[in-house]
Amino acid sequence: MATITEKVLIIEDSKAEAGALAYRLMDAYQIPSDIARSLTETKTLLSQAQNTQYISAVVDLNLPDAEMGAAFELTKQHGIPIIIFTGEIDYHLRERFTSDNLADFVFKSGEHDFKYVCWLINRLSRNRKLKVLVVDDSQSARMTLTSLIKHQGFEVFEAPDAQSALKLMPNNPDIVVVDLYLPDMLGSELSRQIRRDFPSDTRQIMGVSSKSDARSSVLLLKNGCDDFLPRPFNFDEFIYRLNQRAQHIDNLKELHRLNQEKNRLLGMAAHDLRNPASAISHAVGRMKSLKLEDKTAQRALDIIQRSCDAMDVLLSDLLDISAIETGRLELKKQPINLCALIKERIEHFEPYSKKKGIALTHSVPDSAMADVDAIRISQVVDNLISNAIKYSPGETQVTVTLEKKANGFVLSVMDEGPGIEEKDIESLFTAFNRLGHSTTGGESSHGLGLAICSKIIQAHGGSIGYKNAVPHGSHFFVELPK
Repeated sequence: MATITEKVLIIEDSKAEAGALAYRLMDAYQIPSDIARSLTETKTLLSQAQNTQYISAVVDLNLPDAEMGAAFELTKQHGIPIIIFTGEIDYHLRERFTSDNLADFVFKSGEHDFKYVCWLINRLSRNRKLKVLVVDDSQSARMTLTSLIKHQGFEVFEAPDAQSALKLMPNNPDIVVVDLYLPDMLGSELSRQIRRDFPSDTRQIMGVSSKSDARSSVLLLKNGCDDFLPRPFNFDEFIYRLNQRAQHIDNLKELHRLNQEKNRLLGMAAHDLRNPASAISHAVGRMKSLKLEDKTAQRALDIIQRSCDAMDVLLSDLLDISAIETGRLELKKQPINLCALIKERIEHFEPYSKKKGIALTHSVPDSAMADVDAIRISQVVDNLISNAIKYSPGETQVTVTLEKKANGFVLSVMDEGPGIEEKDIESLFTAFNRLGHSTTGGESSHGLGLAICSKIIQAHGGSIGYKNAVPHGSHFFVELPK
């Protein structure tokens, strides 16, 4: 079976312009081209294109051996998506050329137009992997939108009302175009329901409305829509905005892919570094057991041991963040006494707090049963308590409390340190984010602990937050369901 090659057909009598366009397509998007500089050459290429599928034809209206638009009519007959690219800057021309195959009409007015045509061709190719749902009660409006959208290469579904649209949502449309006024509910309500019942990190929703007042746009944009266009809209603007939504989807997917790759590499690096770090720590332990009389050597061994311990913590956190962000975090839930767990962790940190002259107090009841992963919740409690001690000066107090609520429990860890600056609070629970203040005892901090805590608590169906304590200090709180 012969291999089909995907190309672009460039019909342009200017050798320089055709060459520049072909070069840009290959350089930026690795899309090859065939060039025809006349209608005769176009006919030859089309007749010989047995193993070639043309993604699009970029058509100049004026050719040396044909009347204006002849190449357009020819490529239209072959069902190739057409981009008219002409130097004849006459806006009345646009109205003369409409077709089921017309993807866009672009005037040659500068360097940017060549970039735009190349970008659009790439979009026509990539759009074939995306689906669009059009929701409108007007059959004629749906037909118009569906035709425009199909010109851009998308697979299209149609729905005359909100309930029909919801039934089509399992098809996972990448873009939903929704009219504000539907017979069974407002488009804004439909958008909100889609966001709630069919969550997706990449799905885009475009709102349209025949009422172009500010209320219509705000109603749609504040209820889940990413874009809004009032009717009657310019078809070229709709095409551009639709393709921008598609580009945004591709950008988000690429960011997700890169993030997954980053986490995979972090996990691999952390795993591979664990063995040599463990070997160093073991060798240091054996050397310390020899009880060397040289105090300088003993101090050096102590430094190496502390460095190994810090590295082990960092590697554990890197493996955790890698597992969490790649969706490999598995919770082993069982009923436990949350109070006993918290008191045990407080007892563990008492020598550390006493060494720094910090009073570690608590107000924790005797019993509170919760269905949680004990190891992961211990990890959260440890991180919050150790952070509070790390950033607190001597002669202050760290307080741990657990309150029973109707639907769960609230764990609070409060200190009397400097608190966190307002500008840092928003990014407090993101990975590799370090607190603005330095630790008071020179302790290390790599900015992963709070991000890990946040993911663990979210996996338990809870939430974690922060507020500055009064009159000063930090107040971290964790809400866990029963």
